[in-house]
Amino acid sequence: MDDDYSLSNQYVEYLKLIKDNWSSCHAAKVLSFELICYLEQRFLQLSAPLRVRILTSFLYIKESIRVNCCDKILKILELGETDSNEWVRKMSRLSRPYIKTGIMDLKETDTETAFRIINFLDDKQNNDGCEYAVKPGLEYVHICDISDTQVNHGDEYTLFMPRRNFDIIGAKIEKKALSCIH
Repeated sequence: MDDDYSLSNQYVEYLKLIKDNWSSCHAAKVLSFELICYLEQRFLQLSAPLRVRILTSFLYIKESIRVNCCDKILKILELGETDSNEWVRKMSRLSRPYIKTGIMDLKETDTETAFRIINFLDDKQNNDGCEYAVKPGLEYVHICDISDTQVNHGDEYTLFMPRRNFDIIGAKIEKKALSCIH
């Protein structure tokens, strides 16, 4: 009887941590094998926002708990995949590869969700006139036109002697430190 009472208290504490924060990392610290078994029986009785937060808390669990509770968590994810709430279904599908392997598999991500999020941001940007940080594509990152690049052939790199240069830097730092003390 005392075990049921303490498990019930852990369950209530876990739900409080999830209810008060969107970040489920704090709630994941409370999870244990017994609590996950207890949670499996009550998962469908909770509200949709709590179910989503429970699913996100599984992404923060310790490796040992993930491995030991894999079957129980996968049963919870199966319940989530047939849920009436769209976000619960999506989080269940996205979490499944992580629970099985410990790696979030990007091939398993829902492209429809990504497409809807991008469209939402585009519509929001066009309607509100607010600017999002639109990053250029990968082809613009770390690529330079060699014909326009000015090459500096100074002695900076050709005469670099690590021991001597670091000794000079060390002496300068020491000098600055001593000048600040006086």
